[in-house]
Amino acid sequence: MSPKLQKWKSHVQYLPHNRAAFEKWLFVHIACVLFGNKSGELLMLMAGECRMAISRQLRIIAARAPAWNCSFKVLLQDKSCARIVFYNHARVQEALEMVPAWALHTIGYPEKVAPETFLAEVGQRWQATEQIPHEIGFALGYPAKDVLGYMGLISSPCTGMCGWRIHGDPQPSLRKSMEFKQAQQRARSFLSM
Repeated sequence: MSPKLQKWKSHVQYLPHNRAAFEKWLFVHIACVLFGNKSGELLMLMAGECRMAISRQLRIIAARAPAWNCSFKVLLQDKSCARIVFYNHARVQEALEMVPAWALHTIGYPEKVAPETFLAEVGQRWQATEQIPHEIGFALGYPAKDVLGYMGLISSPCTGMCGWRIHGDPQPSLRKSMEFKQAQQRARSFLSM
């Protein structure tokens, strides 16, 4: 682990119990983004979690995100919960560039769309329809072939599951899934050392 994370781990033990518990929860749940090569992670923050209001949880995330070289975007929020995406800007940009232009156009996005613009639109669509837009998978690091197959934009058979539906050749998806699982395990091990 990097010296920054070592310093954070040393610091977190001196925080009040509820804040330390929340920061550790956050660290494990975004481990795939931090060192698992995942573009983003969708999180649900619940009011009262770790005895904290959502606003306090968001303030902690706002402080942690830049320290961990990431960003976050609130996609949907009400009194009881907030759904946010915690993401690596460069990786989301790369993921969006891997999506064929015709596919982005078909689902109503410009050919070249910045991560912040894309995520803002995902949030607006989620609020308008009260259903999570499937294209969020692009920003969450799922292979474009799997997202496009799930959305029915390409005719590729479902060939398995690994936390999401796999379409076409399963090997790249299974490798990604394993990377994500290993990153979370690495985070848990780091915290328990």
